[in-house]
Amino acid sequence: MFFVIVFTAFQIRVVALSVDFNFDKVCLGDATTLISLAIPSFNDSIRYQWWDLNGDGRFNDATGDTVTYLFLVPGFKNVGLKVMTWGGEVKALYKLVPVGQVDAGFIAGLGCTGQRVPFYDQSILYSDTVTSYQWDFGDGTAWSYEKNPTHSYTLPGNYNILLSVVTRLGCTDSASQTISIGEAPVLNLQFYGDTVFYAGDSVIVSTVESFDSIFWSTGERTGSIIIYNGGQFWVKGYLGGCYNEKYFTTRIKEFEKNPVIMTLFTPNGDGKNDLWEILNLSVVQPCEVNVYNRFGERILSDPEYRNDWDGSFRGNQLPNDTYYFFVRCFDNVLYKGTVNILK
Repeated sequence: MFFVIVFTAFQIRVVALSVDFNFDKVCLGDATTLISLAIPSFNDSIRYQWWDLNGDGRFNDATGDTVTYLFLVPGFKNVGLKVMTWGGEVKALYKLVPVGQVDAGFIAGLGCTGQRVPFYDQSILYSDTVTSYQWDFGDGTAWSYEKNPTHSYTLPGNYNILLSVVTRLGCTDSASQTISIGEAPVLNLQFYGDTVFYAGDSVIVSTVESFDSIFWSTGERTGSIIIYNGGQFWVKGYLGGCYNEKYFTTRIKEFEKNPVIMTLFTPNGDGKNDLWEILNLSVVQPCEVNVYNRFGERILSDPEYRNDWDGSFRGNQLPNDTYYFFVRCFDNVLYKGTVNILK
């Protein structure tokens, strides 16, 4: 038995004119090449190919299947191709053709030794995206490849910063500027009282040095503040355009069975810490209290203290100073120490 295999050939025919074109993606200053991909319908051929290169709707800027054109302004260009065949078919197509450009630029934050100086990319892009950044901080350290890096300088002086940018289309540009790094001022803190204290007590924190301006995390801008609660705090001192900062922590501790006696109070009439208190008086009372000044003169004597001393003696407010207390409560144990008046 014999079998006969018959192959039938099918020919794909283009039934209508197809218009398309390719283009290369360039940066400003390089010419763009546009190549027609038009395909005529079956048994037809292309007669004319006209190009609209400025997007004005008129196909009178160039002719032919391949065109090389230098665009003078960056951005997306609305380019059109119009094709006519010998059979009379006419079709047109527009595409957005990118011409890239990048204008590198950046700004730098306040510069002081020991602090992280921020740098912010301000590069301007036209129909393109950045693929890489390269920062040279001018002090011989390693480059950074982040968009918005920070950098710390160990020595004051002038440094030339260079930013180089490369885009997806291969466009490149760089920008440089000189920044001045100042010497960070010295900042030390002085504490009047312990940073670990009982509820109801407080600690005064002051900057030792003088500054042009001071900012505390509490929102205050004075040389010293009073802390009444536990937590983490910071202060920044600015001097001559530079700053330094310090962090510190306070903590509230649990009451003990022994008398908890304030070592600092501020009788200035502001409603805060105006009275000297035994903070757990309700637990350890009754308490006999005697207070003396540095000359041995007794300025307070009370056999059953009520947390009511306002820092006065014989009707007059006592000066800021250190005073010496002797307290004996229900357990008949003598407790002695110092209390500071600070207005």
